[in-house]
Amino acid sequence: MSFNLHFLKYTGMELIKIYDGRTVSAKELHQFLGPKSKFADWFRNRIKRYEFLENEDYVRVSKILDTPGGKQETIDYALTLNMAKELSMVENNAKGREARRYFIKAEEALIELYKNKRFEAFSKLQDSLERLKERVLENGFSDADYLQIDTEGRKVLFNGKLVEDANLNLLLLKGRDFAVELTRTNIKEGDSLESMESTAKIHHGEVREVLGKSGIKPEEIPEEHDIKRLDE
Repeated sequence: MSFNLHFLKYTGMELIKIYDGRTVSAKELHQFLGPKSKFADWFRNRIKRYEFLENEDYVRVSKILDTPGGKQETIDYALTLNMAKELSMVENNAKGREARRYFIKAEEALIELYKNKRFEAFSKLQDSLERLKERVLENGFSDADYLQIDTEGRKVLFNGKLVEDANLNLLLLKGRDFAVELTRTNIKEGDSLESMESTAKIHHGEVREVLGKSGIKPEEIPEEHDIKRLDE
């Protein structure tokens, strides 16, 4: 099973975080289940015993933390929902059974969401934003620069107002996606930060102009419920 990993965003019903509706942190699951063994030993044992496969059932996630003693690497693993469910089941205790029931309910909620056109448009926008970020990073800029570029575009679309993508209606999600894709395809190798910002502004402005011809002002459209919340 292949999946995209957006480790900084999550959706869920608060029992255990489900990142981007697809993955679970092995460390957070270990903490919830409360086994006696340390995380590294527990995970290594489960991998060996139940023959889980890297890049199919889980992905290794490395983070560098700034500590008083200097930079330190910390390792976690992003698990598919199926793996998280199976790990919960084999724990064979009350916490494991609670987690397993939770993941089953989460999967049912996700199935319903994937049938939802608004969620489909939101997911497509997230993929487009990820590709835009990759293009910005390829030009030698940072994650913060990417956020600045996209924010400047969003400001033009919403006439200075910033609305979270998860609260946009279907029409605006599609408009945002179109603007982001145009921005990405028109960023050239060697473009400066100012040039990339200008590209984002131009294409978000074009979408605003098209909507305006139909009498639509994006900043006046009421926000909808947060599409990332599985329990709504």
